[in-house]
Amino acid sequence: MNAPRLERARRADIDAFVDLLEAAAQWMVARGIEQWRPGGMRAQRGAFIAAQDAGEVYVVRSGARVIGGAVLRAVPDPIWRDSPEPSALYLGKLVVARDRVGSGLGTRIVEECERVARERGVAWLRLDCVATNGSLARYYEQLGYYPRGVVDGLLRHDKRMAPPAGVAVGSLDAIDFARWRPDSVATLLFVVRGGEVLLIRKLRGHGAGKINGPGGMVEQGETPRACALREIEEEVGVVAANATPLVELRFQNTDGSSMLGFAFRADACRGDAHDTAEAVPFWCSLDAVPYDAMWDDDRLWLPYLLDRTPIVGEFLMHDDRLVAHRLRPIDAAALERAVDMARD
Repeated sequence: MNAPRLERARRADIDAFVDLLEAAAQWMVARGIEQWRPGGMRAQRGAFIAAQDAGEVYVVRSGARVIGGAVLRAVPDPIWRDSPEPSALYLGKLVVARDRVGSGLGTRIVEECERVARERGVAWLRLDCVATNGSLARYYEQLGYYPRGVVDGLLRHDKRMAPPAGVAVGSLDAIDFARWRPDSVATLLFVVRGGEVLLIRKLRGHGAGKINGPGGMVEQGETPRACALREIEEEVGVVAANATPLVELRFQNTDGSSMLGFAFRADACRGDAHDTAEAVPFWCSLDAVPYDAMWDDDRLWLPYLLDRTPIVGEFLMHDDRLVAHRLRPIDAAALERAVDMARD
């Protein structure tokens, strides 16, 4: 079966598109999700007709039936007023028929919007969701969209469509991770207890000044778990127990260098954390993790670790800045095997 393909809507499609939006709004309200309100989409029918006239409404069909769609426009939404971007498209009103939820159609529509954006030569695709809709935010982040802050109650995300110029590796799609061999292996360990997590402000080396969990490079012949336990004791003076791997981190730099990382969680430790030449430790409420002072990728995967949800993250970096990413779930046993196989 051919994959669904996004196409510009015809005037006759608008009522079907609005019906899909209304059905989604009713479903959201029934589940306490504050995203769209019933009746609100139908009230905007005239605006959707104008958008269709401008070529901004796209739909997916199954035979003659409209089963999904989105609005894709070049005019920036006011919520991006503090971050103007001359080369961007804005994706909104993403919707699929209720009987197609869970089929992957929503992801396919996003991918098709990305295809349109690349064909039009724009550098960024931007979208948003209500800030309280955590499940939708995570969905977008798993698809490679990076959170850009909340404005007027809406959480903004964007994704780079064009790679940086003149680099050795320009996209995650260019990497065969089945054959990927990282240059080095590193670890992080987060101790979580009593509603708090132990963090550090790194004092020297790569990332000096940033906040993160204790960690470091795996030494010759050392396992990642042994490295994580050694590093936290050396850096802040505590002995952690029962370190569990929850995140596999695959970092590919645009210059061709690479690093594999594993982030562990422990629920107990012995000793009192104290300053060392490496780091200044502090306990932080789980509700106040200072992501703005951390690496760009941390805000994407650390919430999964804190929720005990195993994931794999793939990250393309350029000059220590995140260019692109993907997140996907992984079975806990498979992650344990990956840890066991990884040695420097």
